[in-house]
Amino acid sequence: MNTLLTVALFSSVNLYFLKDSPNLLARITPEVQTDVITFYYSFSREDWNSRTMQSSDGYFDAVMVPPESLNVVGIYYTYEYNTMVRADDNKGMFYLFEVRKSPKMLMPFTMDDLDVILKQARKKITSQKHIDEAIALLDYVAGMLRVLPFKKDSSLDIRKKILESEVSDLRKLLP
Repeated sequence: MNTLLTVALFSSVNLYFLKDSPNLLARITPEVQTDVITFYYSFSREDWNSRTMQSSDGYFDAVMVPPESLNVVGIYYTYEYNTMVRADDNKGMFYLFEVRKSPKMLMPFTMDDLDVILKQARKKITSQKHIDEAIALLDYVAGMLRVLPFKKDSSLDIRKKILESEVSDLRKLLP
């Protein structure tokens, strides 16, 4: 098997680049014992793809072939527990990763992270100092929100709309 370049993450979903390959490996370790999961993923607002996976020593591996213009990947999975299908979708916010192919970079992020960036931008705008940095922060958050994978009317979709509104309001405050 290919040697992996790893990024340590603090969730039950870890994402890796395969060595000498542009492909990504998602390794899922469910919190409960299960033999089969259904893995869902979306690259930068593309349609959601899925596949059913069998356990391999307590974890599940899925190789994904990303598109050329990859920015963000969203991941969640479902499993059966006590005859009920349950989803591990990071409390409705999905497992989100910012991905860059060159240089290779994987960075997990949450909507809370984008909210913190907006607060930094707001502070810079209201103090009228470092406006250029505030603009760069707003551009970054707006760009991430544009490519964020989500499901219509989900918690993530609602939070995304709120953050887009905040970006718009902050842009109006710019001199």
